[in-house]
Amino acid sequence: MRKRIAIALLVVALVAVGVVAGVTLLPRLTADLEPAEVEEPADLPEEESEEQEALSDKPAQPVTMAEAPTRTSTTDAGLTVTAPEAFLGSAELAAVEDEVAALEEDGFTVSVVLLDLETRRGVTYNADAAMYPASSIKAAFCTWLYEAKGGAGKLSSEVADAIINSDNEAYDKLTDTYGYEAFESWYKDVSGFAFERPRVHYIYPHVTAGSLASVWEEIYDFGTSDEKGADELAGYLAQTTVSPIAEVLRGDVEVWSKAGWYPTDKWDIPASNDAGVVFSDTGAYVMVVMTDMSSNLGALEPLVSALDAAHTLMCGDTVAYYE
Repeated sequence: MRKRIAIALLVVALVAVGVVAGVTLLPRLTADLEPAEVEEPADLPEEESEEQEALSDKPAQPVTMAEAPTRTSTTDAGLTVTAPEAFLGSAELAAVEDEVAALEEDGFTVSVVLLDLETRRGVTYNADAAMYPASSIKAAFCTWLYEAKGGAGKLSSEVADAIINSDNEAYDKLTDTYGYEAFESWYKDVSGFAFERPRVHYIYPHVTAGSLASVWEEIYDFGTSDEKGADELAGYLAQTTVSPIAEVLRGDVEVWSKAGWYPTDKWDIPASNDAGVVFSDTGAYVMVVMTDMSSNLGALEPLVSALDAAHTLMCGDTVAYYE
């Protein structure tokens, strides 16, 4: 009996020890069985989308002078330029500056206007100085006449002679027949400039290159319109026999122009001028060159060439920059 009781007590003791051990070890086992915390990975660079990859692989795109934005500035040489930024450092602009400087170094006053009729890009120099126009004023008078009268009627041959051959007697007949005051008012309306008359030659009033450029814009508008007499007048302007602009450019493109020249004499109004519209491959533009050089139109040709090259660059397909 005592032996059974001892065995029972031994069993109870073993069970108790097991329970205590289990309670003690269970938290440790549980802790060991819990999964370890996973550290968050460091931030990785975002993967580029297909669209971003395509853009980054795309080469820089060229922007041409014709497409580039413009700004207006004045160069150290005094030329006012409206053109893309890239034009300002060009050899073409430098050439215009050099030609103007060469004429001035020879003692002449020079006025210049170059104006693209669509984009308004261009170059001006001394454009507000009143200069003697000589026969270059004849194109303006005849344009007024054709706009006001629809033509010159029986005096059409006089208009042709006055413009094509710069005949002074034909011009005198036109001004005697139609008067001058209405033309004077028209010129002011078109250009904003009131005539400054010289000591002689009332029908050849002093004008500015800027005002003459405005008149040539009007000539272009009328000559390219469907108005009565427009084709006839344009035809005469396209045939002028003496013109530096035509001499340099007419073999390649259409040119409407009218030059004017006068020698040094007792009246002291020397002049070598030319003005017109050039229908170039890079757009139609007005060119006006006025000087007080004595009857030497050939001396204007290098400046005419430089101005044409400047227009070709500022309005053409040469790359201005990449973006």
